[in-house]
Amino acid sequence: MSNSKVNIVASLTSINSLQASLATAQRRVEQGQNQVQRDSEQLADSRRQLVKEKEQLSDTQRSTQQAQASSQEAIKVPQLDQAIRVAVPAQLSLNTAAQAAPQPQLNSFGQSIGRLINVTA
Repeated sequence: MSNSKVNIVASLTSINSLQASLATAQRRVEQGQNQVQRDSEQLADSRRQLVKEKEQLSDTQRSTQQAQASSQEAIKVPQLDQAIRVAVPAQLSLNTAAQAAPQPQLNSFGQSIGRLINVTA
């Protein structure tokens, strides 16, 4: 082979290698551009969500302030001196309560019910 043929073969190999490298680089650039596009769409979605949540927070804070304002107006201080309106009857005392204790009941045989049970076999 002559020198010029060797140079041509070497040049063709170099060109093929450069073309393969260029194709790989182009694929990487496209992948990067796609990733940038996805990230920018996600960022836009996040910003929209943030605006929406800020509005909800503002609405909630406004509602809370309104509720607090209306509840403070509605609360009245209790009048403790008027808390018990029904007086305890003077008739009730410990003696009358003890006298009102239930008497034991008897069954038809004259046995006391509810106190002790005789369990003899």
